[in-house]
Amino acid sequence: MPWSADVNFTKTGFNKQIPARQALEEMNTLRFFPNRTPENCYILPTTFSSLSAYIVRAGFLYGNYDGLSKPPTFDLRIDGRDWATVNTSSPDDGVPLYHEIIYVPHGATIKVCLVETREGELPFISSLETMKIVDPMYTEMVPHDLSSDTDPHAAFHLVTRTNFGGPEVRFGGIFDDYYNRIWTSGVTPNNCEDVSTWSEDFLTYENSPPIKVLDDSISTVNASDAIILTVDLATSDGPHPAYFIFYFSFPDDDNSVGDVRTTQIYINGQMRSTITFQQATSYVVTIYPVDVVGPTVNITLSPEPNSTLSTVLSGMEVFTRYNDSTSQQSAASVTTSQLITFMYVVLALALSFMAVF
Repeated sequence: MPWSADVNFTKTGFNKQIPARQALEEMNTLRFFPNRTPENCYILPTTFSSLSAYIVRAGFLYGNYDGLSKPPTFDLRIDGRDWATVNTSSPDDGVPLYHEIIYVPHGATIKVCLVETREGELPFISSLETMKIVDPMYTEMVPHDLSSDTDPHAAFHLVTRTNFGGPEVRFGGIFDDYYNRIWTSGVTPNNCEDVSTWSEDFLTYENSPPIKVLDDSISTVNASDAIILTVDLATSDGPHPAYFIFYFSFPDDDNSVGDVRTTQIYINGQMRSTITFQQATSYVVTIYPVDVVGPTVNITLSPEPNSTLSTVLSGMEVFTRYNDSTSQQSAASVTTSQLITFMYVVLALALSFMAVF
């Protein structure tokens, strides 16, 4: 996947290379902002022929680039509205921090700004990406086709996107994520095992999950057991409506005649859905809206009493919705000729052009 240098998208800050070489090429450089202006902004083009939704993701890796061993905290804003507080202190040294939203811009550009909120703690950024969403992706959150009547006037903040039973999945080939979404590798509960699963034509599924997510899963060892998961929210997060998306595919040898797999989904102790699965069929189940409050959401996938087959889960996404309570202003015009492959605008905050494949 190609990366572009950021010089055509921002007018402030300075580029810097971090000391230790990183496996992800885009994380070897960053831009920091020592000029103490109220906002340090990027202006990103959109295809504004009609209302469209975008995945917008900002990446951060401190890497002690300044030699101070003091990872900063600062704010991230999009089109004048609060997006996230970025805390770059992490016990996982060398692991990038990402903030991602699904967002509907209301002009020809998207304005992403970094704001200093603590004296002496300078904002920085390592990567910035926008990916246009197309049907049939996230239609429960963002209708297709979008219009002024169906515009959700909200941002959907990604809480987690998890691949169960397999490794992290990113863009890389036909079986990876075409939209460069990052599916982190999930922890397999003690009462579960990793299993190989089978999926049909993944391009027809809602949200276009990558085949590498559907082709591995976790399954309970005993058919009577439940899959129990927790999702961490920010302590001060909520109450907000949340969207829970579950991806199911089933073991290659799952062909027992007369057996039944029925799963009940509980969120914070309340049953939200019951699904009876057909054999050799994959499913995408979206549950919304569910009001949640941090710091933890408890999820249980439990077999219905008459179910005879194990409970299986391939992947999961969780988003929280924040309504637009601020006025949005159009940013300066940027030509759409700067869009690059796969409807991406992808910035590597580097001194020169880099190509990543």
